[in-house]
Amino acid sequence: MQLCYGPLFGQGSNETKFPNNVTFRKENWVPLEESKTVTEMFDVIMCLSVTKWVHLNWGDDGIKNLFKKMYQSIRPGGKLILECQHWKSYARRKKLTSAIYKNYAEIQIMPHEFPQYLMTIGFVDWQTLGTPYHSQKGFRRPIWIFSKPQTTSANPILSPENSAQSSQQSSRVGSSQSSSEISVSHSQ
Repeated sequence: MQLCYGPLFGQGSNETKFPNNVTFRKENWVPLEESKTVTEMFDVIMCLSVTKWVHLNWGDDGIKNLFKKMYQSIRPGGKLILECQHWKSYARRKKLTSAIYKNYAEIQIMPHEFPQYLMTIGFVDWQTLGTPYHSQKGFRRPIWIFSKPQTTSANPILSPENSAQSSQQSSRVGSSQSSSEISVSHSQ
């Protein structure tokens, strides 16, 4: 992963304590290639205002792949903080490219169903942190927090065998690929 920003307050003598132990990174976790082994684990992953673009560019397979990679990268007991755009906002962008239009027409997992999907891949709890006020109604979106269990048992959905099967079934990829960004925070 490429380091983008952090630690927050530069190099100090107390780098192992908050806030000097927080770093921010960005990376495109969406491509539908075979998932690589997770080598880094994070306490918290934040994914804000990105899911619509992942969904439109890579369809349901892309959003599932993103969620699975995030789950695999969160330490036991860690959190996913997620803000999703409303389905209504997808329609305004569906004609950007022919690939996006095709993906839009084939989407079956609606944004309001993301919590239920995330629970099927291993998260054990979720709640709404709140809906921030914004002068534009379209930016008033709930922020959800999902919890990974303190201990993780083998999850059949994320096993190597099922990951390969899922990859084989996920052959549809949009030709338009934008760089989706997620933020991760990581304490060392």
